Amino acid sequence: MTPALDTPVLIAGGGPTGLVLASVLAANGVNCLLAERNPSTTRFPKMDITHGPSMELLRRLSVDQELRRVGVASQFSFDVIFAPGLNGPEVGRWRLPSVDEQRAALAKSVDGSRPGQPWQRLSQALFEKVLMERCQRDPLIDVHQGWRLESCSEIDGAVEATLVGAGDDSTTVRAGYLIGCDGASSRVRNELGIAMTGAPEFTHFALVHFRSPDMANLHALGQFWHLFFTSGVAVIAQDEVDTWTLHVDLGPELSEEDPIGDPREFVLRALGRPIEITGVLASSIWRPTALLADSYGRGRILLAGDAVHTMIPTGGYGMNTGLGDAFNLGWKLAAVVRGWGGQTLLDSYEQERRPVGERNRDVSLENAVVHLQYRAMADGDLIMADSADGTAHRAALGEFLAANDGENLSLGIELDVRYDNSPIVCTPDGQAPPWDRRTFVPTVRAGHRAPNIVVGPDETLFDSFGPGFTLVDACRHPEAKRLVDGAVLSGIPLHHLVVEDSRCRELYENQLVLVRPDLHIAWSGTTVTDAAAIIERARGAA
Repeated sequence: MTPALDTPVLIAGGGPTGLVLASVLAANGVNCLLAERNPSTTRFPKMDITHGPSMELLRRLSVDQELRRVGVASQFSFDVIFAPGLNGPEVGRWRLPSVDEQRAALAKSVDGSRPGQPWQRLSQALFEKVLMERCQRDPLIDVHQGWRLESCSEIDGAVEATLVGAGDDSTTVRAGYLIGCDGASSRVRNELGIAMTGAPEFTHFALVHFRSPDMANLHALGQFWHLFFTSGVAVIAQDEVDTWTLHVDLGPELSEEDPIGDPREFVLRALGRPIEITGVLASSIWRPTALLADSYGRGRILLAGDAVHTMIPTGGYGMNTGLGDAFNLGWKLAAVVRGWGGQTLLDSYEQERRPVGERNRDVSLENAVVHLQYRAMADGDLIMADSADGTAHRAALGEFLAANDGENLSLGIELDVRYDNSPIVCTPDGQAPPWDRRTFVPTVRAGHRAPNIVVGPDETLFDSFGPGFTLVDACRHPEAKRLVDGAVLSGIPLHHLVVEDSRCRELYENQLVLVRPDLHIAWSGTTVTDAAAIIERARGAA
């Protein structure tokens, strides 16, 4: 048996959420132990888009550029094509801009209604590899790959957990806190007896991850990010070079024990066109779910990522929601461990993040329904017919798809995350802007996400923020000093940012705005009537 270990924070699960949580803790000077049951990072592509707001958060860890370097090159579009097959005809296309095109558009946007960073096409396999290597290099993160959490319990103001490694070697870990980031089948969640509710497994998908340089055939309809057939086949371009993923909807019941068989033959049958395949990287059967945990944890044991919410991949909300969990919980946990944060910080985690998980789960289902409706509407014969009826049918499908293109155009989901009723947010003034899934109305109202704009070549307003709290001073108000002094007395890391750019001053409504490390607003105003009360609430000690 390996000797017992002690750590301030034990993280079970080394997927995207666990890796980012460990990185956030380390960035705040907190040691942690990261235990991942698999000996290496995933081979499966899984998610393939990191939203702009997530890239803004990852930029705070200085990992954004490294992720962009290994991701899809910036000139390629995010276009989504709908067709009965590789031979066409194309019946719909969601035209979505490349990173380069997004970056040019963001540079011209000065109203804060969009994120400051473009999105990024990047498979989870590459995301995990980059983050895991960074965690292994970080002296504050003790990485244990090939070790699974077997049991856990809270005892005498701490958490005791048993980890089991290769050859059934085991060790006991005593931690101040345990965070379960161990996925949809979370052992930590099951140990706590917390249930998941929502839409359980309702179909089966076959997945084949393969290599093919055969652009002539695969790009018969042009370059794409996703290609959806009316038959339930989906093709994802993973790198715009030679790596692809095929998904085939097999239905709720499987008629064969091994529906894939030979992966190469399966791909050729699904595509209905001969293509050159130079390698099969992985294959599996997977089952989508849309579930939400009844609770995000208990006491010193908390949960994040897929351990508390599973989502249909449509929209890419799963991993991006998990990253939001990691940043939200990470700074709060670091504050408590380092002594300047109160218990209410941790209490606020579920109150702030569970409504987001529920909303994003539900919207992922709404997006999936669009695909099911598209497939149900399509007539296999009529869609191919060279006739007036065929033309009209294809036009009707195109109109439906054009009217229901919100899957990757929902800034309200990505940016408009509100914590108005949080116990660590000061009571907001005024009426909140109306919420809409497709748009983001910037505001400096407490509880909302702070707005951002591009201020120079490869520079946004957020780049001037500090690693902890930032007091954005858009009015050069003399009372700002009272908040700065209050933060010093409480030990809160705070950067006082005096805004000179007229566009930023207008964006922040010529107010004082206290922004948290996760880029949400804790307080805003022009008069500091009680600086101590503002600081105490923001650090969870009110």
